[in-house]
Amino acid sequence: MSSAPKLKSNAELLREIASLPDDQTGEVIDGAMYVMGRPNPKHQAAEGEVFSQLKKGGPGGRGGPWIFLPEVSIRFATDEEVVPDLAGWRRERLAGKFDDNPIRVRPDWVCEILSDSTRVKDLGPKRKLYAKQGVPYLWLIDPNAKVLEAFQLVGSAWQLQGTWSNDDVIKGLDPFPELTVQLAEWWLS
Repeated sequence: MSSAPKLKSNAELLREIASLPDDQTGEVIDGAMYVMGRPNPKHQAAEGEVFSQLKKGGPGGRGGPWIFLPEVSIRFATDEEVVPDLAGWRRERLAGKFDDNPIRVRPDWVCEILSDSTRVKDLGPKRKLYAKQGVPYLWLIDPNAKVLEAFQLVGSAWQLQGTWSNDDVIKGLDPFPELTVQLAEWWLS
């Protein structure tokens, strides 16, 4: 009789992630390790433009109520660790934690940019983890389809706030009611 292989703990998986080469990053979600390389140009362009819009015209400007960070490691109390493409915190919640790596404060908003290599993970286990950890807002961006889907956590389930595409202009989208989003600026043609 053969026994099932012993599963590794999240702590063991986190040690493996720490030893990855510089051109790779890893995440631990629900007892599984995911390793990925650097994003492609469409992904990077969308990430950069979203970040720029949030910083310049939005709530993340100097002294604003939000802090946004691209591709920062976040470790939850469950020893699950993720690297969202973009994450945001209300400034007062992250105060005094600027030297932490990974950050151990749950984000107030996350944004995942879908790619062929991360789509299944981002739409499945990672989205479930964000809900389980109580992240209030999630944006999913598909730069190939030129689509933004915005979700708000209601109870323990994601509620779709809306879907926008191509060159839509969005105003008043929670949690950034003062922000005007120009989708056309996000896409490489």
